[in-house]
Order: sequence, then structure tokens, then C-alpha cells
Amino acid sequence: MNFGVLLWFLGVIVTGFVCMVLCFMLYLHYLHQCYAHLPGPTRSSFILGNLPELWKYKKATGRTFSEFVMEQRFKYGSIFVLTLFHRPMVYLADPSYVREVFINNHRYLHKSSFIYDKVGFVFGERALGYGLVTNTDEFSWRKKRHIMNPAFHRKCLKDFMSNFNNISRRFLVHMGKVADSGEHVSMVKEFSKVTLEAISQVSFNINTNAIGDPESPFSSAIYNYTRGVQDQFDFPLSSTFLGIFQFKLFQKDSQRVIINSARFLRKFASDCISARQQAIDEKKDVPNDLLSLLINDGSLTKEEIIDEFLTIFFAGQETTANSLAFTLYEILSNPHVEAKLLSEIKEVLGDREEVEFEDLAKLNFTGQVLQESLRKHPITAGALSRILEKEITIAGYQIPKGSTVATNNLFFAMNPETWKDPDVFDPERFANPGSIPNLSMTHFPFSVGPRNCIGQTFAKFESKVILAKLFQKFKFKLLPNQTDRMLGRFTNTPRDGVICEVSRCAGH
Repeated sequence: MNFGVLLWFLGVIVTGFVCMVLCFMLYLHYLHQCYAHLPGPTRSSFILGNLPELWKYKKATGRTFSEFVMEQRFKYGSIFVLTLFHRPMVYLADPSYVREVFINNHRYLHKSSFIYDKVGFVFGERALGYGLVTNTDEFSWRKKRHIMNPAFHRKCLKDFMSNFNNISRRFLVHMGKVADSGEHVSMVKEFSKVTLEAISQVSFNINTNAIGDPESPFSSAIYNYTRGVQDQFDFPLSSTFLGIFQFKLFQKDSQRVIINSARFLRKFASDCISARQQAIDEKKDVPNDLLSLLINDGSLTKEEIIDEFLTIFFAGQETTANSLAFTLYEILSNPHVEAKLLSEIKEVLGDREEVEFEDLAKLNFTGQVLQESLRKHPITAGALSRILEKEITIAGYQIPKGSTVATNNLFFAMNPETWKDPDVFDPERFANPGSIPNLSMTHFPFSVGPRNCIGQTFAKFESKVILAKLFQKFKFKLLPNQTDRMLGRFTNTPRDGVICEVSRCAGH
């Protein structure tokens, strides 16, 4: 190639790169101007925005992104903006603002693919894909939600009480071995086993052996996947760019483990679906569960069924396990709560080991304990964020079309104007929920609006059964240095693991 041509070619590349950088800088300047009228912390970096402050906060305190955002709320008020690289995020911390955006204007909202593709794919590897949680296409989401709704209807879940009892019974046998061994255990890990078994048995009629088999690969695969999701959130790049880690040249060992975990889960789901499809084709009797519902609908591709399978498999296990662990921590940290809980369980169940459907409504204080735990320790604290499809005005501030609008459960959970003594664990707050002003806009552990959690009733039923049966048989003692500090992954989990000493109750 002629040397002059080579110089010209290199000049074109350099000029093009410089033009791209300049265009990006102009775009950032434009964004900054669009949101300059909103309260919020000063950006420490023109390019990275508020990310350096976030990184510094997390390194200095060991706290989570949700806690960082909560601190900004108390500094800047009930509406403020954070700029994370090239993405301004407008946060709302007043119940009237939350209602105006997420209820009154819900038809003008959609989920951000920038955020939710990082949940559905890890380093370019598809796992949850475009399931109910991660689907950003409204039409597709509505279609799939309609298909799956019957499997999570209250009447349907009533029929699964025997499943909840059977799985809990197996969990109690396992916990008995733990108690007899004298070993100290992480109840986060133990609850992960029973909730994994519950969702897999009830929704898919599959036994993962997570409770009894210490070598079961599912818990570690789910843990690795959630770690991968959080790692991706730490990169201010879209999931498309993160697909570069599909090439071994760019992979670290930790990323390879995460990718392999996603592949394992995806293959497991595919094999389960193929086996069920074959049984249906051969006219065999098959369970009337969510898996059959998805297959028999006939309108979903196998990849779509795998997405929904893994979404329910993952979300139904992770969130409930973390919630139960935080709940156990609070019960053990508040002896008066534990005493009242034990009294109610004794009054409702007596010596019966089976929890019947009618017992759930009678376990009223148990429900209050679970609600208070979700208030103080929201598992998906920062999950409610959407993209605005039109400009709206909130509190006198114009919010541009295309903005990411978000709220956070902690804005309300830790606000003394919303809850008296918010740091105190007080289940009595929920003794009469109908009397609590704006409850649905200040306490939304299962999200707000049409895209609320499909499995919330499932989680409530399951949690009551597990807690009631567990406290019938066992006593727990927190080891020293256990706290309620959060570890931020895709969901929030107790950082210290809720390490306990377990013993049998008298007579058991």
C-alpha cells in the first residue's frame, strides 16, 4: 500500500474517532443541561457523572447502591437526579409522586433494556433472557403474564398446601441433622435450599435435591449468576458491549464460572422442558403445573419457555430466601417478637404438624412479622425504574421524555415522616394496614402498578408455612457479630449470613 494512502487511511480513522468523542461530549453536555434544573449532588466527573461518588461511598462504608441513593434522598429532598455515566436517573421519594408516575401514567412507561438486559444476560450468556422480570416489550410481557397468571392464582395455590408442607417437612429433617451435629449454619444458605425446592416442586414438579444433597449444583449456580448480574451493574456499559466476555481471550476465571453457571441453568431448564414435552406428546399423565401451562399454550417458542422457567425458578427462590433470613434475624434480635410469634403458632397449630390453608389467615401476627421485615429490609429495594415515553411535570419540575424515573423502598422504609422510629422492628405497625395512609405507595415490596410480582401470594403462603413449622421444632441463637447489614447483589441479602446455633425444642 502506498505510504501516502496509509497516512490518509490512518488520518480518517483518527478523525472519525475524535469526531465520535466530540459528539459524545456534546451529547453529555446536552443531557446535563436537560437535567440541570433538578436537585441532586454535583457531578464529580463530566463523563462518569456521580459514579465516582458512588464508588467512593461503597468502598468507604461497605454499603449498597440502594443505601447510597437513600442518603441522597435525605440530602436533596423528595425529587432529585443522579447521573450515572450517560444515564440521568430521576428519583421520586414522595408517595404522591410515585402514584402520579407509576400508577396514573403507567401507560407511558417501559422498562429499560440497558438495566434489564443485564439481568437476563450475564457477560453475553443468556439465562433469564426475556422472562417476565426482564421483558422490556410491553405487548410480549402482557401476553406471557396472561398465560402464567392462572398458575399463581390464590385458588390454585390453595391446592399446593400439601406441597409446601411436604417440602417443609423434609427441610425440618435436614435441620434436625444440623441441630444434632452442633454445627453453626448460615440460615441464608439453609433458606435458599428450601425455597429452591419449593418453587421447583410446585411450579415444575422437579426435585433438585437441594435440601438433602450438599453437592447439589443449583444453589451455587444461582449464587454465581446473581454475582454476575451485580458485576455487570458495576460496569457502566450496556450488556451488548459486555458480550465481549464471551471470548475466552477477555475472560477472567470468575467470569468463566459465571458464564458456565448460566449455561448449566439454561441446559437444566431445556432438559426439563423436553422431558415434559415428550410426556405430553406420548399422552402420559402430567402435572397440572406452570410448566405444563407454558408448553400447552402452544404460542411460545422453547427459548421463551426456558426464559420463563428460569425467571420463576430464580426469582421464586432468591427473594423469599433472603426475606426469610432477614425475618429470622429480626425475630431473634427481638425476644418479645419471638415470644408472641411462638404463642400464636402454638395457639393456631397446637400439636398439629400440618399447616392447613385455613391456618394461614389465623397466623396473623406471623404475617405482620413478615411484612415488617419486608419494610425494614426490602429485598428488591431499587428495582422499580422505568423509562418515560412522554414529558411530564412532577412537583413543578419538568421531567424530559426518555428519562429514567425510579423510586426506592428505602426512601419510605427509613423515613421517620412515614414510619415512627423506622429503625425499630415493630410488627404491630401492620396490625391494621387499612388505617395506614398511602400504604400501597410507601410499602411496595412486590413492586407498584401492573407489573407487580406475579409470585407475591406464593411467597406469602410459603413463608408462613416454613416459619410456623420451623419454630414449632427448633430454637435458634444468633452468633456474635451478626448484623442486619445488606449485601447488594441483584437482590439484597444479609451480609453476615445470619449464622445461627440450632437446637431442638423440648419434646422434638
